Amino acid sequence: MADHSPKKELPMVQPAPAEFRHLLEWIGAGLERMEGIEDEQAREEVFALLEGIDILHRQALERLLEFGGRELVERVSRDPVVHTLLEMYDLPAPDERAQVEHALQSVYPYFESHGGKLEVLGVEEGRVRVRLSGSCEGCPGTATTLGRVVEEALREGFLGFSELVAEEPPPPIREKPIQLGRRPMRRPRWVSVGRMEDLASGEMRSLQSEGASLLLARLDGEVYAYRDGCPPGSMLTLRMGRMEGATLICPWHGCRYDIRTGKREDAEGSLPVLPVAVQDGEIKVAMGVEEVGSE
Repeated sequence: MADHSPKKELPMVQPAPAEFRHLLEWIGAGLERMEGIEDEQAREEVFALLEGIDILHRQALERLLEFGGRELVERVSRDPVVHTLLEMYDLPAPDERAQVEHALQSVYPYFESHGGKLEVLGVEEGRVRVRLSGSCEGCPGTATTLGRVVEEALREGFLGFSELVAEEPPPPIREKPIQLGRRPMRRPRWVSVGRMEDLASGEMRSLQSEGASLLLARLDGEVYAYRDGCPPGSMLTLRMGRMEGATLICPWHGCRYDIRTGKREDAEGSLPVLPVAVQDGEIKVAMGVEEVGSE
């Protein structure tokens, strides 16, 4: 599929049903089999047909989103199947945080003029969490102001708005006394994920370790590990992609990554890198840190 620019972060959705995840794996396996068609003309015709279908679907989806506007995108993107389809075609979905910040642009100066500060803490499925600090903190009229000014701005400028939650400011930070004596030390927590002889140079492999999807790749005797998924965090695995020299090409969007660094070569963005160590032929990946004792 053709390459596109990086996407905005998609809204939180429920996990896709198991049968749909199975379908994605089946499609990926089918693409791998098509790559192996020996007749060059037949192989080119198959991929030309797929490209035509891809263009038709992409253009139709783009027009649907354009005609429906932001409200339609906001509604349909919460469905896990639609969410994944938009990812496959690299189409934009609404960024709730950006919508909220835009809706409150006219409100921020009001609180600043009174010596206060309004801070957006988070947006989750239309539920907006805010906090007031400065001279507005503890003011008897704060609750009324939030309801009248902030909530009104959100209802007008954020189509997905459902609830406003005002949180108390954190307690003041007290300086901790200087700690004497020994302190715990931490080190990377290494997890075994396979052996060097099982991973050929130029080969990629996806696996599950401690509930996380990982992608291993070997190039010129070095092994590299990343969080699997394009875009990062997506259920669209990169294991069906291909390597051209030091470049990993995503099978879904055509994104190109430097396998040695994880950075995109054709746009901004990168894959989350995981440290790798090889000891006596055993490949280990750092999956966090662990406490090992005192210094």
